[in-house]
Amino acid sequence: MSPMKATRSWILGLKLMVFIGIVTIASGDHVRYHEYAIHPLGQIHRKIEAQKAILPFLNSKSFLEWTDQLSKRSLLKRANQVNLNSTLSINPNQTEPNPLSNFFQNIFSGLFNNASQFNSSAQNNNSSSNLGGVLQNIVNTIVGSMSSSGGPETKSNRTQTASPFNIGDLLKNISSNPDLIGNVLASALGSNGGAPSGMNLGDVLQQLNTGSLDPSSAGKALMLYLQVTMQNTKASAACQNDFIKVISGLQAREAWALRMLDASARIPSELMNLDLNWYGSYDECYSDDTALEKFGLLHNTQVPVKGQYCNINLNLPLPAEIRGILLAFIQNSGYIRAGVCFPKSCSSEDLVKIVNAFLSRLPLGENKVSAWPITCPVPAEDDVLETDAIIVIVMLAVFLMLILEGTLYDVITTARTKRYKEKEAEENKEKPSLQENGNSPPEYNSYKLRVENGNTQHPETGRTRVQKQGILGRVAMCFSAYTNGKKILSTSQPQGSLTAVNGIRFLSMSWVILGHTIAFVLSNVSNPLTYYTKFTRRISSQAIFNALFAVDTFFVLSGLLTSYLLLRQMSKAKLRINWVLYYFHRYWRLTPVYMILIGMYVTLYPHMIFGPNKQGPDEICRKWWWKNLLYVDNFFGTEQLCFSWSWYLNNDMQFYALSPILIVPFYLNKFAGIIVNVIFLLVTTITPGVLSYVKNLPVHTVGGGPTGADRAAYFNDYYIVPYCRMGPYICGVVTGYILHKTKCKYRMNIFVNLLGWAVATISATACLYGIYDAVKPDNPVVLSKEVTALYNAVSRTVWGAAICWVIFACSTGNGGYINTLLSWKAFVPLSRLTYCAYLVHPLVMYVYYFNWNFPLYLTDLDYVYIFLGNLMVSYGIAFIVSIAFESPFMGLEKILFPTRGKKEAK
Repeated sequence: MSPMKATRSWILGLKLMVFIGIVTIASGDHVRYHEYAIHPLGQIHRKIEAQKAILPFLNSKSFLEWTDQLSKRSLLKRANQVNLNSTLSINPNQTEPNPLSNFFQNIFSGLFNNASQFNSSAQNNNSSSNLGGVLQNIVNTIVGSMSSSGGPETKSNRTQTASPFNIGDLLKNISSNPDLIGNVLASALGSNGGAPSGMNLGDVLQQLNTGSLDPSSAGKALMLYLQVTMQNTKASAACQNDFIKVISGLQAREAWALRMLDASARIPSELMNLDLNWYGSYDECYSDDTALEKFGLLHNTQVPVKGQYCNINLNLPLPAEIRGILLAFIQNSGYIRAGVCFPKSCSSEDLVKIVNAFLSRLPLGENKVSAWPITCPVPAEDDVLETDAIIVIVMLAVFLMLILEGTLYDVITTARTKRYKEKEAEENKEKPSLQENGNSPPEYNSYKLRVENGNTQHPETGRTRVQKQGILGRVAMCFSAYTNGKKILSTSQPQGSLTAVNGIRFLSMSWVILGHTIAFVLSNVSNPLTYYTKFTRRISSQAIFNALFAVDTFFVLSGLLTSYLLLRQMSKAKLRINWVLYYFHRYWRLTPVYMILIGMYVTLYPHMIFGPNKQGPDEICRKWWWKNLLYVDNFFGTEQLCFSWSWYLNNDMQFYALSPILIVPFYLNKFAGIIVNVIFLLVTTITPGVLSYVKNLPVHTVGGGPTGADRAAYFNDYYIVPYCRMGPYICGVVTGYILHKTKCKYRMNIFVNLLGWAVATISATACLYGIYDAVKPDNPVVLSKEVTALYNAVSRTVWGAAICWVIFACSTGNGGYINTLLSWKAFVPLSRLTYCAYLVHPLVMYVYYFNWNFPLYLTDLDYVYIFLGNLMVSYGIAFIVSIAFESPFMGLEKILFPTRGKKEAK
């Protein structure tokens, strides 16, 4: 055997040890995917805080001494202590222990002795049960075998292995017998020799430690132990057989078995920084060959065992107090997720039985661990559509057919109308130019008007030029991608529109996507703690973490437009409002596209992800989707919250239902309207303050506030409920009334104008940056319950009032360059897509992030790049969704209620 092959044999032996270690350490609790979907920023912050609680343990003396043995610096330091001159001088008669021998012995003895001390139970064990001593004895045995003349030691020589070996004899034998290393390693792995029967792991380790079992029998004994253990697990016979084939393939150094080993996770760098995502290689586990096999460096043989990638949760060996902290913060005892390539014939239940069987036999003392669950994501080749997914696909195919037919009908009708108009223009040129003299007869003008409307007959011949569209034609036009696309991309707006609203709406949606980008990505990167800490140390990060205020901006816009438009309609109709249509329009405007996307999310979304992060259908949505249909699921907490970001839609619909109570009094009497709105504002301001004080809530989803603040209650009892979020909506209602009364014309003194802008700017800045000292990662300031309650009570209303000033100033001609920017015509089509962009943008992020096969090392540049990609793709998909679903249903409403369409046209 060549030296290269000998080195390869050693590497394969170490890989086998790593593989067995990964398989036999697997355990942990499972965190459902939906916990990330509820509010990822808060979840990630809680997870990071819990991880930070581990740092004192990682800085303990025993842990640092153990890891010091693993460090490159320590190894180099030991290597520098070796006298190379004496090491390289071969002296067959040498009796003194060789420095190189001491070097290796010190490394192994120090490493594993410290490792055993790291486990509290190992401190009470004698030398015969010391795993470090066992491994050291194995090393001494193998090295001693190589130092003898010709091969493994005989039993008579094994009693001498405790004494240091002679480096001269070792090098001499290697030079005279190049195959010696490979033969010894093969013997140690059990490729030949007999194995005693009826052994358990303790017997094997004890005999290896005492030297009564030679390496040639150790592999066979280990194989026998593995086989007996798996048979006792009651796993399926196919799984047991394939598992044994994998071990045998590793012993024989088969390429397919090495591929499964190489695809399995191992301890990465950044472990001290709590990189807990050990993905392994999903692609390699399912590949038919590797580059080494393609290049002929490894022999590609027939694969007897098909692999499957599975995720295992690994429990950290932490003290009880640390586990308690983790359990309080993240609802589990801490885990590392590791990807392992197992035989495909093994089900998740089989793997749990097998892994737990090995874990129960490890000498861990009181630190017993268990593996649950072990999940195996379905690969693309085995992915099968469920019945409900097929139904949704058929429904989408029907929509596609309607869109194609509607677009074709629209194009044909438009072309025909254009030809008629061109022919009519040619005929008009040949007639006397009566209209040029201003003397056009009334019947001609009437005819011209009807021609432009597309439903006329020629006054002279009575021949129909353009047929009036029937009901089917109008329905078909509702699905025309050409017409709907033109409407969405048009930059024209009705007279009297509040143009600054378009810019505010788009910028607020961009802000939401910016905040969700970092909140969602942190769970899929390799450096969440280090990047989070670095990022939050900057005070500028508060503008991103407080993107939560963007939702309050949407509440302001909703209340303002509802108030402004309803008051205009009541003024024209003298309060004769069809309230049934008032509510139906809102429900019809929001619900169809909303429910279609929920259906796609439950059925098709799981089939868009393939890799380590593939998830099954959202069972919460399968069970509780009807609460979304009624817009009430925000009252039932996170346990029943489907489409978790839909809590905003629930609040908005609930505010809209109450809006007549706030707006009609303004129409009847100004003072009555003020009194009603002030009462509502006081109630929705006092309520969150009281809840914050009583339930000891923090100031933000990421924490801050009083000691022991309840972050879980913050989301359920404060963040998603309407009685704590209505303040900005009321501010918008009042501003809409003011704009209606002033007809958007109000000139103010320049000093008053500047004062208004200054107050609004200072107020908004205080809301964004005022809590930085309370939520910063290093030495945060603890706020009292009273101060926290005050912030939670008034901050959102203050923010809403600042946004109302911006809209009022811009709409009345006092906005200056800010109004010019916000009224930019490019914002008009983007503003129309905001609703669909809000619905789809988390799905865009999930599909992108969860298709990663390896965690990303996040930097600021990556963050900016990912945000821009999320923004562009979200609006691109929103454009398609709006054309396919939102616009057609809005067109169908005008067909169902033609009088409403006429009113809107006016």
